[in-house]
Parts: sequence; structure tokens; C-alpha cells
Amino acid sequence: MSKKPRTYIRFSLARRIEHLTMLLSFSALGVTGLVQKYAASDLSIAIVNLVGGIENLRTIHHLAAIVMMFGTMYHIILAGYHVFVKRSRLSMLPALQDIKDGWQALRYNFGLAKSYPQMGRYTFEEKLEYWAFVWGTIVMGLTGFMMWNPVTTA
Repeated sequence: MSKKPRTYIRFSLARRIEHLTMLLSFSALGVTGLVQKYAASDLSIAIVNLVGGIENLRTIHHLAAIVMMFGTMYHIILAGYHVFVKRSRLSMLPALQDIKDGWQALRYNFGLAKSYPQMGRYTFEEKLEYWAFVWGTIVMGLTGFMMWNPVTTA
């Protein structure tokens, strides 16, 4: 009989709730936004009917946007606190080592390197995903604000 593998909790409960909140709001915005963009498709019509009409869908979309913006503000404030008050490192910023790790991982995947790179707390893949999410949030936030307030942004 083997021992049960050890489990390490990587993030605090608050960080896990933050991740879940951002995941759900970003996903809800993606789904409800695409449904509105491609309203004539059969899948979009089914989803609109499932939520009780286009007004309900738009309400869900707007609520998800509000949740995501509050989540973003929370994340920025918390990051600022950790950097400026607790003097933590900016560990999610890409570094030269990430490029080296990515190159070694690519070589390993093609059978050209003997080992996969040993990485720190955040891998280059996680950093790429984080920054893709950051830019996606910025683009969704700005374009969403412009469409929600067309007179203000005209």
C-alpha cells in the first residue's frame, strides 16, 4: 500500500476565491458577449432562450463586467500592497530565465534535450497565461465600456 501523496496549498483562500471569481466572470463575459455578437446562430438563440431573453442576457453580461472590474481593482490594489508595503518581488514579470526555460522545454518536447527545465514558483507558461489574461481583460474592459457607454466614448 502506497502512502497518500502530499498536497501543498499553493494559494491562500482569498487568492483562490479571486481566481475563481475572475475565471467565472471572464468566462461569462466571453459567452454572453459572443452570443450577442453572433445572435443569429442557433446556439446563440438557444442560450438567449435559456436565460429568458436578450435583456436577461445583457443583464448577466453587465453584472459579469462589474464583477470582473471589481476583481481587477482588487487584484491591482493587492499587488500594489504586496510590492510597496510588503516589499515582495514582482514574480509574475517575465525574465530572461523564462525564455531559457521555454527554449529548453521546447527542445525537450522535440527530444533534443534530456530533461525538462526546473522552474521557480511560476513557470513561463503560467506567466504567459497571466499576461494573456491581463491584456484580454484590458481589451474587454475598454471595448465593453465603449459599447456600454457609446455617447460618452463617441
